[in-house]
Amino acid sequence: MITLKDLIQKLWSAADILRGHFPASDYNKYLLRLLLLKHLSDVVDENNNLSLFVVTDRCHWSYLHSVNKDIGQALNIASQEIEYHNPNLEKIFTSIDFENKYHSLGSAQYEMILRQLIQHFSYLNLGYNNLAEPDILGKACEYLIEKFAGDSGKYSAESYTPNKIAQLLVNLLGLEKGMTICDPVCGFGGFLTGYVNYIKQRGLNIEDISFYGQERNLETWVIAKINLLFHNIFNCDIRWGDTIRDPQLLDGKKLMIFDRVIANPPFCISHWGDDIEGFDSYYRFRYGIPPKNNGDFAFIQHILATLKNTGKAAIIVANGVLFRDGKEGSIRQRILEEDLIEAVIGLAPNLFYHTGILTNILIFNRNKAEKSKNKVLFIDASSKYQKIGRQNHLQSEHINEIVNIYHSFTDQEGYSKVVSLEEIAQNDYILNINRYVLPPKTENEKIDIKTEIIKLRELEAERIKAENDMNKYLRELGVNL
Repeated sequence: MITLKDLIQKLWSAADILRGHFPASDYNKYLLRLLLLKHLSDVVDENNNLSLFVVTDRCHWSYLHSVNKDIGQALNIASQEIEYHNPNLEKIFTSIDFENKYHSLGSAQYEMILRQLIQHFSYLNLGYNNLAEPDILGKACEYLIEKFAGDSGKYSAESYTPNKIAQLLVNLLGLEKGMTICDPVCGFGGFLTGYVNYIKQRGLNIEDISFYGQERNLETWVIAKINLLFHNIFNCDIRWGDTIRDPQLLDGKKLMIFDRVIANPPFCISHWGDDIEGFDSYYRFRYGIPPKNNGDFAFIQHILATLKNTGKAAIIVANGVLFRDGKEGSIRQRILEEDLIEAVIGLAPNLFYHTGILTNILIFNRNKAEKSKNKVLFIDASSKYQKIGRQNHLQSEHINEIVNIYHSFTDQEGYSKVVSLEEIAQNDYILNINRYVLPPKTENEKIDIKTEIIKLRELEAERIKAENDMNKYLRELGVNL
């Protein structure tokens, strides 16, 4: 039987075949598709009558292994045929041209590399009966995604949320039988697959949960679908398209609504879809139109528009969402006035690849418990990390601490503070965590709390004034904020 260690070693060796000939961003294009095709062939061989997929002779791995000439063409034919017989695999294989006559390597060398990959995977039996653990393929897929996310450029890194951060958001939101989950900017699908372990640990049936998502980048969308398949999530609906400009998850002419929405939207993007603001037929921007050069609140409002009346959402946002003024300040105020924000959690820096930007988790709740009504819980988790190499990482104990304090909804000196909406209004609806959560007192240290709070607020006011002045000068220069 094949173990996870064996499979990862085999995948790493397969990457070595590509190394030096293909950019790192292309590794998963080939490795994950070929891994899936081999898996489907082996599953059909195990029990053709019970297989969820149809694999005809020309799609089967044994046939491809026997092809002596034009292997790229044979893979293209197999791709078209397997998608024809399995509509749920649409675009997974045909979105790449295996023949690729224009590859810089030249056709002969390119053909040789494809043949080496097929030969390499032929020694693996990826049928379910030969897996030492049922979730090996899912873990192997996560390994590949994580391994190359940091090496594949900014967009790939933006599409990937580290597993421990996904685990944190999943545990903050929770889940119950029969619920629907959506990630409207799903990237590689890490939040959705992150729910698999949560479901298993709580004795729930994965078939009782419905998974939804949307992703605008075609290749990222394909990898997300493969990731979900390897995690045995078959009751999922993942759409390809721009969530703001062209939302795909619809119920007739209205947006679908969900029990849980979990997301890591792109930070501070310009041209987010501001050209549709005047005729958005889904009425998503009821709290205000975000500035053209920053779409943070466009994604937040889309998510709020897709929450059921009893729904909750967890969103990763850049620090500026907490304090920027102008249009964004007005939107933030209106959302707070409707008592939709339940918690603000500040994360440690450098948890994400390719960005050191400070990030936070916003928890939205349309059905707050009595203890949290008209209040917001602030949690300073900026010290919760372990540095490994150049990157900071959340650990399981950090996740447990954050989740426990969130569910307790209590004050903890130097760590968390429950703040009334009235106090937040007095602070101009600014949500900076350090405005409400003060550093813990050291032993024998005497602090005049009132004086220190006044100092802190004066410094914060100076910083905000400086930023507002800068925005004013930018507007005078013609920069549209």
